[in-house]
Amino acid sequence: MILHFILPVIIATSINDALPAFLQERSEKRCVRIIAAVLLCIICLFPIIPDFVPSFIISFALFILYIIAFYKGSLARTAALCSLFFSIIGSWSFFTISWLDILLDYNLGTIFQLIVMGLIIVLCLAYFSIFREYMKKFIDKSSLDSLTEATWGYTAFIALCPPLLILMLVSNPPSHLMLTIVMIFFSMSASTAMFPLLYQAGKSARLAEENSKLKERSEYYQEMENQQLSFRKFKHDLMNQFTVIATYLDLGENDKAIDYFKKLGAEFSSLTKTFTDNTLINAVLNSKYQMARIQGINMEIKVDCSGIDLDETELCTLIANSLDNAIEANPPDRLIRAELSEKNGEFIYICENRYNGVIRQSEDGAFITHKEDRRNHGLGVNNIKDAVKSMGGSVTITTADSIFRVMAQIPLRGNDGR
Repeated sequence: MILHFILPVIIATSINDALPAFLQERSEKRCVRIIAAVLLCIICLFPIIPDFVPSFIISFALFILYIIAFYKGSLARTAALCSLFFSIIGSWSFFTISWLDILLDYNLGTIFQLIVMGLIIVLCLAYFSIFREYMKKFIDKSSLDSLTEATWGYTAFIALCPPLLILMLVSNPPSHLMLTIVMIFFSMSASTAMFPLLYQAGKSARLAEENSKLKERSEYYQEMENQQLSFRKFKHDLMNQFTVIATYLDLGENDKAIDYFKKLGAEFSSLTKTFTDNTLINAVLNSKYQMARIQGINMEIKVDCSGIDLDETELCTLIANSLDNAIEANPPDRLIRAELSEKNGEFIYICENRYNGVIRQSEDGAFITHKEDRRNHGLGVNNIKDAVKSMGGSVTITTADSIFRVMAQIPLRGNDGR
């Protein structure tokens, strides 16, 4: 029985240390953590008995309830991690009970029993020592957070295989002990091998995300270069324009000269506007302003903040995607309003436009594009949410009274402890 008490403590301690790297704890209070650790020990103590399937089902159910009670995360992510970690717990529990049955059935000498139990404890300590180092090497929370719900869903499906293997062993234990041992360690190895796969998948997803941001930044700077090129062309042609005005004046056609000068002034003012002192954001606002102007849409942009001390790339993603969506909506009143302001230590961004037709949303509230190419379209709202989340803010999207409204509230640096 000593073996049955020592191993669960080793297993529970190791799992309890690893879980916070994958799921967010519901409470950081010390007393709650202690209670969680004790309950996990009790769950690991619960025996998974050969030829008794309910023991497996109860143990798995208790672990799921434990995860739900003390950790939070998306459904797919939680399901995947429940399966991965329980396969390790379940494998060791079944392995321990199998050996205890053998020691009791054969009524071996006390010394031999102590030797076997000692070897199993050493094996368990060795495994979880490697497991801890393994977690340190392959676990990166930022990479895991980059994984999509679809990836976690696939992982949850694959991660069910090791627990099902344990269930098969429980329901129909092999007659040969060696086969049982091989299958148990195969189950543990399969689960453990999933962690570097998740790490690599998350790393790839994060790299793709960073490349996307670099591409966006490159496009913004390209837009700035295009604006400068347009300005240089206008400047190059300025003498010709003045010659036309001078000719009108020489001919005494002052009204025509004034009209031409007004037209010239309007063209000059439309080349570039100064919305903010942030060069990159100003370029984005100018780009979307000119895009709307070409389509006959009036864009009212109000900036009421002296400086925007936030991640420029994420902020540009928020602004560009929201204005792109507004322009694509082709507002019936030909008007888009955008506002950037600072209030109570927060950066407030609002973009709103009227829309025709019906807004399509999925069951989870996500917006569905009307375009046929759904793989490459309809990502704007998700990009907005990801950008705001990355900056530590919140975003609210409403569609009341045929007005699509995006409102983001982001704590400015120095006001949120960062």
